[in-house]
Amino acid sequence: MIKVYSGKKGLALVLLFTAGVIFLLSLFFWGISSVIQLFLPLLIILSYLLIIVFLLGVLPSTYFKYMRPSLCVYSAMMSHALGVATWLMSFFIVIKAFGLLGIFFILAFKLLVPIAVVGAMIKGSWHIVGHLLLWISFTYGMRYYSKRLLNSIPRASQQGRGRVIDIDAVEVKG
Repeated sequence: MIKVYSGKKGLALVLLFTAGVIFLLSLFFWGISSVIQLFLPLLIILSYLLIIVFLLGVLPSTYFKYMRPSLCVYSAMMSHALGVATWLMSFFIVIKAFGLLGIFFILAFKLLVPIAVVGAMIKGSWHIVGHLLLWISFTYGMRYYSKRLLNSIPRASQQGRGRVIDIDAVEVKG
């Protein structure tokens, strides 16, 4: 059975519960921010490595038609990995630029990267603005390229049935 308090006791319990939730959320976001800060150099290196592999590996390899189905998958996976890196960096920048108010912006507007770009501009971190704009453009560019590559593959090879044979050209002798 749940006991309901009214009056001053009820108000004190609600305030205490709210303060506890805010404290736990603050601790959680502080911990995430600390972990991201620890892995930030590795995150930057891996992001640019993904971009280099895409530009020097995936794009030239699409010349060969037999490689296109696998390159489509690789491009989509690289896009999602770069998207995660962009999201983590954006989250870190928003927390550092706006503090706990940044969490409100993230939840209210649901536009993490633009808020991070504005926060980096406010802080004067122009190299971070450049990183985020480059990463987000490559993230969506890779996704678009993956879909375009998938649409360029003939339907028969997508279904794994082999080559399409024109039925009118086949003679049947009885």
